Amino acid sequence: MSTVLVSRSGSIATLVLNRPERLNAVSAELYRTLVDELNVADCDSGIRCVVLTGAGRAFCVGADLKAHKSGTTTPAEQARYVELGQRACEQIQTMSTPVVAAVNGYALGAGAELAVSADFLVMAEDAQMGFPEVSIGTFVGGGVTNRLPRLVGLRRATDMLILGERFTGRQALDWGLAHSAVPGDLLLGSARALAETLAAKAPLALARMKAALHRDDPLDVALATEPRDLLALMATRDWAEGVAAFAERRTPVFEGR
Repeated sequence: MSTVLVSRSGSIATLVLNRPERLNAVSAELYRTLVDELNVADCDSGIRCVVLTGAGRAFCVGADLKAHKSGTTTPAEQARYVELGQRACEQIQTMSTPVVAAVNGYALGAGAELAVSADFLVMAEDAQMGFPEVSIGTFVGGGVTNRLPRLVGLRRATDMLILGERFTGRQALDWGLAHSAVPGDLLLGSARALAETLAAKAPLALARMKAALHRDDPLDVALATEPRDLLALMATRDWAEGVAAFAERRTPVFEGR
């Protein structure tokens, strides 16, 4: 069975990490499949949003420490595994299509890195997230040392990454890390409702906005690049549709052209 299950409803693709017997601990195969499926979704103009979640009792508990403890992997295999983890998080952060992470149960280590890579984080109120790497002598990945301080501030990120204490969905919401925290039985419905809202946005404008936010340009660069983005969008059919819909007091229908 595939390590990532894929389903589609309208313009929403749902990717489910699928190693429930290992609480969706990451493996090279899971990372590789996830990168492939994210690429497929991003190249499909009919998909306007991706929901990423986990099967069973957890989103993802991070590295499969039982597999690592076996000591059977070579240094080259370890390097490949690390590279795949970086690619998975980078793909989520840089793809044009928005990604909503729906976190159930646990998101630890590499699982937390995947979750915070998403554009929007929806968590079950009692879900637990954490970065235990320093406590067990290893290190984080996925660009989290850059991304997390931007999301929650340097002081909070320092506590989260060095102390490594777990925190709940409610705390993540209070800290500005999560978009929302909901009862567990409402998690997927809430994530999909958010995905539907995102799918109705103008995809070309959304992609440019996501790219600009990811770049984190200094003010002088942003002042130079924003007009270029605006003028490029003004030449699209979506821009004309948005203007017409506003004037006609109707909901716009964007084609991504």
